[in-house]
Amino acid sequence: MQRVITVDDLIVTIKYRRKMKNIYLKVEKNADVVVSAPPRTPNYIIKKLVQENIDEIKLRRTNILKNGHTVKNYVTGEKHYVFGKELTLEVRLGDKNKVTLSNDKLILSVKDKHQDREQIVTRELRKVVYNKCLEFLSKYEKIMNVHAEQLRIKKMKTRWGTCNIEAKRIWINYELVKYPVECLEHTIVHELTHLLETNHTPRFYTLLGKYYPDYKENDKLIKEFSKQLIGR
Repeated sequence: MQRVITVDDLIVTIKYRRKMKNIYLKVEKNADVVVSAPPRTPNYIIKKLVQENIDEIKLRRTNILKNGHTVKNYVTGEKHYVFGKELTLEVRLGDKNKVTLSNDKLILSVKDKHQDREQIVTRELRKVVYNKCLEFLSKYEKIMNVHAEQLRIKKMKTRWGTCNIEAKRIWINYELVKYPVECLEHTIVHELTHLLETNHTPRFYTLLGKYYPDYKENDKLIKEFSKQLIGR
């Protein structure tokens, strides 16, 4: 179920999700403003959320409408972000499909021109994210005295990560491959903290601050870098 409201001349689409507990605000790649919320969330709460973030929303929309959303064609010379660094894509013919990160280049080797380049890059970078997550898990599980039974990577629209407490399963948003690596580290610690405190209580943030003291600065970094990635 969804409805449309207007806030300060902005058209806002509200999407109601049955299993959702929190409210999420997002500017889509086409510049649409979308709020995902639990059913029966009062309009005044959603309007207040939009109003509190109105300047950033308008800035994002302006950037998107000005620059457009860049469609990746995966050809030589294209720019791609990997862990906060802008890399130039170089496509080569090779014996097998693979991706290599080298200084300021993202080297894509394909067996022939008919290969699905986007699929290859996504598959290989997913491995990069997964392995980096394992490094952070190995580090922080020992410090925090917790253990995640499963780690999975997928694209998510509204969250950087989630944690299934009972299964001790952590999901990480694949899109973090574009952000500075400390954003991924912060997300790993955040999700591990849920194994110590289920909800976002004051105790949760006390624990998060204990194990990752820079989490507030990192929240700002993610927001600022998101602006830089608009249209890319």
